[in-house]
Amino acid sequence: MDSDTSYWFVGALWGGNGDQTQRFISQGIWENGYDDKHLDLVKAIKPGDKIAIKAAFTQKNDLPFQSKGSTASVMAIKARGTVTSNEGDGRLIHVDWEPLTPEKRGKTRGNLKA
Repeated sequence: MDSDTSYWFVGALWGGNGDQTQRFISQGIWENGYDDKHLDLVKAIKPGDKIAIKAAFTQKNDLPFQSKGSTASVMAIKARGTVTSNEGDGRLIHVDWEPLTPEKRGKTRGNLKA
């Protein structure tokens, strides 16, 4: 693993505008859905960094792991890619995406939300 490479998990669900995953993949971008949040984090993403579009949710049935009938926190990885450039505005980066079909799912202990 390259110590100069950072790894980022990003979301693609924009409130009233829905899931942007397919738009991001087809346009080769990822866009921060906020005008006033996470701008410095997005500015810190650099070409060569690895990135993945994720979704986090809870699920009880048809899990890809044992949950003993309990509801579990799940993370789904929809696409992964390599950052090719950053506009530097805290909003838009360019990505060479690889869609994951089917998406990869696994158990999480929970999520931190900024």
